[in-house]
Amino acid sequence: MPCMDVTKWGAAEWAAFGAVGAVVVYIVLGVIALRQLAESRRLRDLEHRPYVLVDWYFKGFFVALEVRNIGRTPARDVRVTFDKPIRAAAKTRAPNFSIFNAPIPMMAPGRVIRLPMGTGPEFFGENADIPLSYTAQLRYTDMTGKQKYDDPPITLDLGPYQHTTAPRDHASDLVDAVRNVRDTLNKWGSHRGLQVVSTDRLRYERREHRWDHLYESRQMLREGGIRRLWQFELQRLKRRFR
Repeated sequence: MPCMDVTKWGAAEWAAFGAVGAVVVYIVLGVIALRQLAESRRLRDLEHRPYVLVDWYFKGFFVALEVRNIGRTPARDVRVTFDKPIRAAAKTRAPNFSIFNAPIPMMAPGRVIRLPMGTGPEFFGENADIPLSYTAQLRYTDMTGKQKYDDPPITLDLGPYQHTTAPRDHASDLVDAVRNVRDTLNKWGSHRGLQVVSTDRLRYERREHRWDHLYESRQMLREGGIRRLWQFELQRLKRRFR
């Protein structure tokens, strides 16, 4: 097969070579654009899909089981299954787990279903025989029912929380903040209400000061002329910036 001698190419050969090169470049750019489009579509679907989670919820010493939709779109037909029957440590207020017997029809974004399970001492007591670990499986669809989600199993384990302190209740911080506001208002107020100087009151006082200054300036001009008025204005400026 004879070798191609590019040194002998003419304008037609170079034009054909450039056209082929342009086609190759366009093909490569098209493949890259299609990949970027598919990736952007995948990221958009991940951002706007429902995300349903099952986790423990703590409020002080109280423990609850929580199902929450943290996604941006509603979830339909949410089915939650566990690897073993759920048992609550609460004896006086046992939760009703029948909600997990059938799919939850719909969970809007931010919607929470919370079941009280008991307190920390009831779970971690010496004679407690309550399981501390479960594996949950969640299956649900989007609002159209066309896109189905079968998320990876979630492990719920209370064991790591056994020797930890209870989370702080931020409601007490809110009470302290309201109390501080009340004390501040009491300092500002009196038996007649808040001692507030309105804008109209300030405007009225400034206008009165201007009239007083004009009257005093005329008096000084009549009594001592320009020299007396000049001394009066200097003394007034010194008092103002002292």
